[in-house]
Amino acid sequence: MICSRKLKSVAIAALAAGVMLAPLAAHAQNRSVTQGRSGPFAIDYVIENGQFDRCAATLSPGPNMLRIAYTRNLAYSISVPGVPVPARTITFLFGPRPWVKAAATDPKRTRAWAAVGADTIEALMKVKGKIAIDLGDKQYRWPIGRTDMMDVMVALENCTHKALGH
Repeated sequence: MICSRKLKSVAIAALAAGVMLAPLAAHAQNRSVTQGRSGPFAIDYVIENGQFDRCAATLSPGPNMLRIAYTRNLAYSISVPGVPVPARTITFLFGPRPWVKAAATDPKRTRAWAAVGADTIEALMKVKGKIAIDLGDKQYRWPIGRTDMMDVMVALENCTHKALGH
């Protein structure tokens, strides 16, 4: 009987500990860890659902954050703060001509993003002084000073390739 009570107490304590730790485990499933810096960009390793998803060059963390991502599928995307009404297009003002893409917006409309191809990334690598992106009627401008975007993109790709074991 005493042994049974002790086992019951241990079981209750273990259950309580599991309930207390569950939010921590869920939090660990999705997180971002800064691996280094390139100019004003943090190079972040992003985990989603408990596994590596992408590396991201992050500028201005917070509500005005710009993120350039290179995924485990070796694809690029760029995300910006969302707008209350979903914008139909996201325009990257890199180089001599704008790159217009269909924008995707998360359900909470806090972020908008678009997959981008090598041509857009090549234009981005030539940007000097500031990065300019329009989302519908909203204009975003991020000063980058003398940052060489080629260095940022190399750091971003190196992060992803290292995570994939290449």
